[in-house]
Amino acid sequence: MRSVTTPIPPLTTGTSVVSHHSALKKLSPLVWEGAHSNVFIVLTGGAFLTGIALLLGADDFYIGLLASAPFLMQSAQLLSPYLFPKPTRSKSKIGLTLAVSRLLWLAAIPLLFFDGAWRLPALIAITVVSGLLTMISAPAWITWMAEVVPTALRGRFFSRRNAAIAATTVAATILGSLVLDWTRADAAEEFGFAAILLIAALGGLMAWRSMLRTPEKIVDDDSIADHRPDLLLPLRDPSFRRVLLAFGTWNLSIGISAAFFAPHMLTNLDMGFFQIGLYTCAVALVAILSSGLWGKLIDRFGSKPVLNVCSFGVALIPVFWLFMDGRTLWILIPEAIYSGLLWAGFNLAAFTLPLDRSPKEDRSVYLSVFAAVTGLAFFLASVLAGYLSQVLADWSWTLGGMTYLNYHVLFAVSTLLRLATAGLISAFHEPDEIRLPAMVQLMGYSVLKRVSIGRQLFGTTKATKKKPTTEE
Repeated sequence: MRSVTTPIPPLTTGTSVVSHHSALKKLSPLVWEGAHSNVFIVLTGGAFLTGIALLLGADDFYIGLLASAPFLMQSAQLLSPYLFPKPTRSKSKIGLTLAVSRLLWLAAIPLLFFDGAWRLPALIAITVVSGLLTMISAPAWITWMAEVVPTALRGRFFSRRNAAIAATTVAATILGSLVLDWTRADAAEEFGFAAILLIAALGGLMAWRSMLRTPEKIVDDDSIADHRPDLLLPLRDPSFRRVLLAFGTWNLSIGISAAFFAPHMLTNLDMGFFQIGLYTCAVALVAILSSGLWGKLIDRFGSKPVLNVCSFGVALIPVFWLFMDGRTLWILIPEAIYSGLLWAGFNLAAFTLPLDRSPKEDRSVYLSVFAAVTGLAFFLASVLAGYLSQVLADWSWTLGGMTYLNYHVLFAVSTLLRLATAGLISAFHEPDEIRLPAMVQLMGYSVLKRVSIGRQLFGTTKATKKKPTTEE
């Protein structure tokens, strides 16, 4: 067991920096692919999807079902090893599958202009089919990323990609929320939703174009042997079983509340789409500013120490919402900073950890099983939460001037489950991981160094100035 004095691994220097810079430059089309894909994801999810559902007459059960349906579709990833046995030979099929899944959302536009109870089932059907197409190709896409991006650069590359994703989150959210608030004021909300669905489809097409610009054959295909996928293999791997248990339980705890922050803002906090957009943009900006730091920490220390810090931090996010009402919306400011910072680190670490724990020759199988287990957990939690929210629809409790409603119950339950799961995540370890105290030690050194530099810059007086020496 390593102690606090564990030597901190040096950063790469010299000619390796140049080669790393060149490698990152060649991967830039995949950064753009992530940015364009995120335009689609933002405008067909979150508050925008909730807004469409409410416009079509959805209740909390339908909202929970809509938000969780894509996660149930993650089970379809079990087909990926059979349909895409060689990801480095299947780029065109992966790209086409993703493009069709996004263009399918154009079929949701007519639903906005008709009447009838059939519209909600139709919206769910579009969500499910689109999710199926996306999820079938997801493990092959991730396996392809693992082959394209060198292990030593994964933290930095994905931090850049995540920063681009956060930037498009800001742009798409502001644009979409302004369009919706403008059309709502004119009682023409359906036209606003039609416009953002068109923009979402365009983002999907641009992502496809960026993906096609990446060379298909990055590595020697013979390095990945042809063999029949064994879907039970990850379940027989004790190390990976612990990963499945930890992240499956984590998604249960997240799914209890995730779908209900947006309707809580729209209905109980009486926020407009632009206000929600500003909040979302603030979270994304914090993620942009912090993702580079988290990426460097992951490259230097591994995913696990970062995951430890961020999982316990993320567990406390719903607590902010327990003290927020229409009079205390200012709490969204510290919540956005806190949430953006910790989710950025968690998402980076959570993405790289399953990659590192899966063998190269069976990575697609491992990632498919991982997606199926975690997706099913999120789906079950969200559907249960939607049902519970309906049961508690008329419940309220006033304490200290604050009125607690059904959504607050979900936030409280989610907090307790997140804390328990964060402890479970911290219980397993990566091979050769550098423990958390070493990472904290380096972060402390960095803070002290900056404080010292600040004192040198601002603490110099005329009496203490001296001529610089060669050593300085």
